[in-house]
Amino acid sequence: MNNSKLSSIGLIKILGCFIFDIALILGFLKTFGLFFIIAPSKSILVLFVLFTGLMMLNLVVAFSDMIFMRIGIPYSAAIVTLTILYVSVANILSVFLIAGSIVWYIVWELIMFSVFILIFSAIAAFSNESAKDIIKIENEQVGKASIMLQLMEIENAFNKKEDQKFISKCHKLFVILKQRIQASTPFGRIIGNSEVTKVEDQIKDNLTSLLANIKVDLTEKNLLQLQRLIEDTLKLVVNRETLNIH
Repeated sequence: MNNSKLSSIGLIKILGCFIFDIALILGFLKTFGLFFIIAPSKSILVLFVLFTGLMMLNLVVAFSDMIFMRIGIPYSAAIVTLTILYVSVANILSVFLIAGSIVWYIVWELIMFSVFILIFSAIAAFSNESAKDIIKIENEQVGKASIMLQLMEIENAFNKKEDQKFISKCHKLFVILKQRIQASTPFGRIIGNSEVTKVEDQIKDNLTSLLANIKVDLTEKNLLQLQRLIEDTLKLVVNRETLNIH
């Protein structure tokens, strides 16, 4: 349903851009039709600037959702505003300057475009950091949700066991492990550190094994294995925190 809605919005934006382009081009041809006959080479330059500006504007509008999701609202708004400003100023200058020298016309248009590129590059540099922060937050949310779900499932599995006294020691150890994980740095927050990633993956694998072992009929031998698994996982959590500090 959501994908269908997003697809419909995308088609509406593309249709809106297409209608706007047609209207602007028809208005341009209506206004400067005679100029095309008098100075065809200059008219082609003006039309090229118009087409370039429309293409840039269409791309920004069509991919606005993607840009927003990647770099956030402030930088997305800055890019859209900058593009609209450039397209407007470039085309207004185009109309006023075309009557003069073609060389100076090209010079001023290139100056305008270079200013646009420089400002756009600055925004892109800052937005890159914003994109990293967004990815970091997403990774943290996914990692935190995943580990919390595993802990809840293990807790439920312990609670379903009939002989609570028989498994009380393992359960108490697990409670300590759970509290330690909840108090530690959220999983997925640390990115770019392969050692931390390996430890986090091993902790998740251990929790998966722990859940699978709890669900079977427990014996004294199984309980000892569970106890060692929980203790090993607790050591991994401590090691992970040490790696985070360093």
